[in-house]
Amino acid sequence: MAIKLIKFLYLGGFMKNFSIFFISCFLILTNNILADEGDISSDSSSSGTQSVQRSGGLEEIIVTARKREENLLNIPETVVAISGETITQHNMKTLDKIGMTVPNFNLNTRTDGWPNVTMRGLGAFSLTQGVGFYLDDIQLFGDATSRFGDLDRIEILKGPQGVLYGGSNIGGAIKFISTRPSPDETSGRIKLMVGDQNSTDIEGSINLPIGNDWAVRLFAFSREDDGFMYNPSTQDDSIAGYEESGGRISIAGPVSDNLSLYASIRSNQYDGPNNNWAMERGTPPNFEYPFINDIDTVSNNDKETYGAHLELVWELDGFDVTSITSYTDTEAKRLTDVDLQPELWLDARQDETFEATTQEIRLTSTTDSNLQWQMGVYTSNMEWIERATTRFGPGTFICFCDLTVPAKQDNTETTHLAGFGNITYTTGPWEIGFGLRVDSWERKKVVPANVTESGLPHANKVDGTEVLPRLSISRTLDDDTMLYFTVSKGYEPGGLRHEPVTFDSQGNPSLSTFDKEEAIQTEIGLKGSFMNGRGNFSAAAFLIDYEDRLFTTIIQSATGPFESIGNAGDSENVGFELELAFQATENLSLAAAFGTLSAEWDKGTIINGVDMSGRTPSGSIDNGVALAANYEKPLDNGMDFIADIQYNRRGSSASMPAHSSINNPSYYTLNLTTGIRSGNWEFMIHGENLTDEQYYTDLENWVNLGAGGALDGVNNMTDPFYIIGTHGHPRMLSASLTYNF
Repeated sequence: MAIKLIKFLYLGGFMKNFSIFFISCFLILTNNILADEGDISSDSSSSGTQSVQRSGGLEEIIVTARKREENLLNIPETVVAISGETITQHNMKTLDKIGMTVPNFNLNTRTDGWPNVTMRGLGAFSLTQGVGFYLDDIQLFGDATSRFGDLDRIEILKGPQGVLYGGSNIGGAIKFISTRPSPDETSGRIKLMVGDQNSTDIEGSINLPIGNDWAVRLFAFSREDDGFMYNPSTQDDSIAGYEESGGRISIAGPVSDNLSLYASIRSNQYDGPNNNWAMERGTPPNFEYPFINDIDTVSNNDKETYGAHLELVWELDGFDVTSITSYTDTEAKRLTDVDLQPELWLDARQDETFEATTQEIRLTSTTDSNLQWQMGVYTSNMEWIERATTRFGPGTFICFCDLTVPAKQDNTETTHLAGFGNITYTTGPWEIGFGLRVDSWERKKVVPANVTESGLPHANKVDGTEVLPRLSISRTLDDDTMLYFTVSKGYEPGGLRHEPVTFDSQGNPSLSTFDKEEAIQTEIGLKGSFMNGRGNFSAAAFLIDYEDRLFTTIIQSATGPFESIGNAGDSENVGFELELAFQATENLSLAAAFGTLSAEWDKGTIINGVDMSGRTPSGSIDNGVALAANYEKPLDNGMDFIADIQYNRRGSSASMPAHSSINNPSYYTLNLTTGIRSGNWEFMIHGENLTDEQYYTDLENWVNLGAGGALDGVNNMTDPFYIIGTHGHPRMLSASLTYNF
C-alpha cells in the first residue's frame, strides 16, 4: 500500500512540481508584501483556519483530536482546526459553509435534513453516515445539522478514526468544541445581523463567574430567512425559508481539589425546508439552475432537539480519569413532495424520534514521560422510531382519488460497546504510536404488519465485533518540522433494509441485511513551521482501500419509492493535500489549502447490472482550493479597519446514482467581510458568493413519479428519470453590529 502511495505522489512528477510551484508562489507573494510593510509587532487576529498571534508569529494551536490537549503540528495525521474567531467572522452557521473551506471535504444537507458528507471520498449520501459529528466529545445522532454557536473551534479529522471514535467514523470526524465557562471575568457578546431575503439573525452569549472558581455560560440565538426559491404553482417566493432558534447553558468548576465538573443543557428548534432541492430543466452539461420548485406541497422539516451533557475529571497521581455522559432527544416531522410536480401525485410524511444515550470513561496519562498512554470504555444506545405515510393523488395508477396509506414504519435500535487503548513512545527524534479498539455493535429492527409485503410483522437483527488498529511512526527533522507515516482502519456497521422481505423454510418473514463496510488508510505527511514561526504548513498524501462500500438505490414498492442500501463493491481513493498559513506583516495574514483526489471502482464492480469498473464513485470531488486573506489596520481616529476575503473552489464530482451518473461541474464562491471596530463595538458588511455563482452542491438521478412516469398509468415510465439538484446559495449581502463586553 505504501508503495502505491509513493507511486502516486510522483506519477509523472505532477504532484511534486505542483507542490513546489504552489509553495513558491505563496512565498514570493508574501515576501513582496513584506518588503512593503515591514516587521511584525503586536496585536491579534485570525486567518483561514489559523489563530494568529502577531507578536512574532502564529499562535500555537491546541486541539483535542486524540482526546488529549496537543499542538496541532505534533499530531501524525491530518487535522484541520477552524478557530472561533474565524467561525464568527466568516458566518459559518451552516454545514455547506464549513464544507466549502476544506478541500477533499463535501458537506451539505440532503433532501431529508440529514447531512450529505464525504471526506476524501469516504462517507455516505444516504442511510448511513460514514463521518461522525460530535459536540464536546458527544456523538450526534439525529441533530448533526443543528446550529452550534458560541464555539471555541471546529476540528476536522480526516480519514478513518476507528480507534478513538469507533463505528460510523470511516471517513473522519467533525468536532464542534463549545466555549466553556471561565471564572476569570464577566464577559459576553451580542450580535445582530440583517440582510437579503428579509434575513435576521441575533445571537448572544454571557460568561458569569459565580464564586469559588465556578462559572456559568449562556448562549442563545434566533434567526429567520424568507428563502431564495420560487414556486410558480402557489406564486410563493419564500421557498427554502426557515426559522431556527436555540440555546445552551453550561456550568463548570471544581467539586474538590482533584475533581472538576462541566455540565450543559441545550435545545434547538428548526422549522424550514428539507433542502434547496429542485428539478433541473436543462440538458447536462448545460444546466439552467432554475431556482424554481414547481410543486403542490412545500417540503418542510419541523425538528426539535434537547440534549444534556455531564463531564467529570478526576486528577490522580500520574493520570486523569474522565467520565462523559450524554442524553439527546430529537423529534422531527418531515413532509416531502416526492414527485416534484405541480399536481398531487405522491407526497411523503415522515415522523421520527431519535433518543440516544452515551457513556465514556477513559484514563489518560499526565506524567512527563517518554511513554504516554490512554485507555477507556464506551457504550451507546440509539433508538430510532420512524412512522411514514404516503399520500397518492388523483391520476396515479393506485386510484383516482386522494389516498393516504402507511408506508415505512419501524423501530430501529443500535448499540455499541467498545474498549480502546492508545500508547505513544518517544525516543530521541522518533515517536511510535499504536492504538486498538474492539467495537461490538448490534442493530435491531421491528416492522409492524400493516406495511409489510407479506402482511405479517417481522423483525431481525445484525451484530458483529470489529477490531480497529492504528499505527503511526513520526520523526522530528528539526525543531520546526515533523515527518510521519500512519495506517488506520475504520468501518461503518451493517444494518437492516426495510424491504424486501425474505422468508425462511417455514415461511416466516424476516428483513434482509447488508454487511459492514471497511476502509484502511495509509498516510504520509510533513508538517511544521517556517520563518521563525510566522508560517505553518501541512502536506499529506494518502491511499485508501475502501471495501464493501455501501450504495443507495431507489426501489419501487406498492406504497411508493424508497431508498434501499446494499454493498456495491470496492474502490481505491488516492489523494494529496497541502495547507499553508502565514503572518505576512503586522496587519496581513494569509492562508491557503489545496487538495486533489482520484477515486475509482475496482474491476468487476457491478451496480444494478452496470459494470462500474474504473468509474468514479459518487461523492468524490476531484480537487479543491481555498484561499483566505485577513487585513487589520489601526486608523488615526482610534478605530480599526478590517477586511477579510475568502475564495473557495470546488472541483467536479459524479452524481447519484453512479451507474448513470451526471458530472456536476466545478464551481467557486467569493466572500468578503469588511468593516470597522471601535472599542467594544464592531460594524461589518458581509458579501457571500459575490459573483452570484450558480451551482449545485450535489446532483441525483431521481425517479419520475409524475405525468409520464412511474405512477402514471397511461404513459408509464416514458421518461423514467430526471435530474434533481441542491441549489447553492445565490449572492447574499448583509450587515452586522456586534457589542463585546
